[in-house]
Amino acid sequence: MQVLAADAPSGSGELLIMNDLPVYKRGRNKIQEAIKEAEQKKRKNKIKNRISAAKSRARSQENTRFLEEKVEQLRNENALLKKLLSLEREVMQGKKAKQCLEPEEQHT
Repeated sequence: MQVLAADAPSGSGELLIMNDLPVYKRGRNKIQEAIKEAEQKKRKNKIKNRISAAKSRARSQENTRFLEEKVEQLRNENALLKKLLSLEREVMQGKKAKQCLEPEEQHT
């Protein structure tokens, strides 16, 4: 954290620049308090960020699991449809072969 002391308007104490925000405090204890508050705020933000990142990773993992399950389901469905198509083709070829082997009836 960057803390700079600069001249402040007369009688108002020192001007601290912390995280690009000016803070006016009087006396050494007030300056130390301002520094501690800024550090606590920074720690609090880090903790919130870590929690947010963990939640984001958990959502991402859950989404990945969902998509993997969906892929597996679709693969199984595709395999079943291919089997059905193959059986349907065999039936159709069997009918054609049967028609070719049977003598044709002539309608007059």
